[in-house]
Amino acid sequence: MRHVTVRLSLDAPQFHPFVGDLLADPEVSVQRIHRADLLDDGTLVVLAEGRGDRDRFESIVEAADPVRECSLSGERTWYAYLSIEPTEFARTLLQTRRSSDVFVKWPISVVDQKTVEVTYVGHDSGFREKLAELPEAIDVEIVRTGTSYPDAAQLLEKLTERQREIFTVAVEQGYYADPRRVTHQELADELGCSAANVGEHLRKIEATVFRELRALDGAADPDEDGATNAVE
Repeated sequence: MRHVTVRLSLDAPQFHPFVGDLLADPEVSVQRIHRADLLDDGTLVVLAEGRGDRDRFESIVEAADPVRECSLSGERTWYAYLSIEPTEFARTLLQTRRSSDVFVKWPISVVDQKTVEVTYVGHDSGFREKLAELPEAIDVEIVRTGTSYPDAAQLLEKLTERQREIFTVAVEQGYYADPRRVTHQELADELGCSAANVGEHLRKIEATVFRELRALDGAADPDEDGATNAVE
């Protein structure tokens, strides 16, 4: 598995009008974006880290019509959770990211008013497709490349939401303990599905995780085109 760090430059108002106001304000410094996700209902949720005048940040955000919710935590360094009605540009950008086999290694660093630094993790062929899918309005500069060693969070991002739920319950209940403390049927009773369904999910989870670990050695995936997340 490889990583590519790029600097993406665009006019901030294209992502959202109030973002330009935030980045241009001398009393506020937005430093990192820890998450940015497009929910199924179309809402954009963002977790940002900043420094400076927290009250000033809050006043700019609360005056923005598209912001549905803003929650702040911390004083000198603070974190802001925002729920936003996305622009069409933001929606297109995030849908492209979500549909790609290449994923973002969080956080995203804010370099200046027009530039963010993003690290993508994946395989070489995926990077070319990923960068080609970015909107034409974004200028791309490759900063560095290298081998990436995934942490647990990055591996779990390869799983579906249901698979992450089943994996979490399996670990908590002792499925991977030695000796094993829970059966497929007991997990099924906890999760509200069949034992066969649990077993199939766990096999898909293990195949996905071990395929990603195997890729660290540059080994080819014998079933790269196979379905890994089809189980509901």
